[in-house]
Amino acid sequence: MFKTGKFCRITLCVLLIVSIAGVSYAAMLRSPKQDSESQSRRRSRMYLPNTGSIAVLADSQDSQHAAIAEAVMIDELMANGYNVVDDAALARLHRQAQKEGAIARAFGGNVTGIANLGRSAKASYTILARVKAGIPERNEAKLYTGTASAVILAVSSKGEKIGGRSFSGKAVGYTVDEAREKALEKAVLEGLRQLL
Repeated sequence: MFKTGKFCRITLCVLLIVSIAGVSYAAMLRSPKQDSESQSRRRSRMYLPNTGSIAVLADSQDSQHAAIAEAVMIDELMANGYNVVDDAALARLHRQAQKEGAIARAFGGNVTGIANLGRSAKASYTILARVKAGIPERNEAKLYTGTASAVILAVSSKGEKIGGRSFSGKAVGYTVDEAREKALEKAVLEGLRQLL
């Protein structure tokens, strides 16, 4: 009996040492550079909190493209449980943004302007998108290929930048308008989903 108990204790000690050594060895295999890069990527990526309300603004040389981008963002935000400010607040926001030239300043790096616009609409966060859709070209399948780009900025009402990146979209459609709208939607959704 004594010999069996001693054998069990020795076996347990050996297993414990092997498991500790295995964890240490696995940690040594990961380079410190890989660890710090993955941690900085996690820290640098910020997500849009699902609290408070969100104001959405889109800017484009073509007002129809801006309207499409806003509709796509509002639909996606609402589908993900976010609270978007009402239409009356958005209309006031548009008027104020145009009057003050705030959108142009915001894309010039002035996040305070975006935060001020959001606060005027009583929004906790403001998402601003600048979109551009190219002229679709006819492809070999007799369909149209459209391309679009979207630059999306998200700012809190306190002036903190949540995120901002540029995205592109490419899509095929039966008509010029369909290809353009699909590409625009793809670019906007790609950018927005990086924040959600």
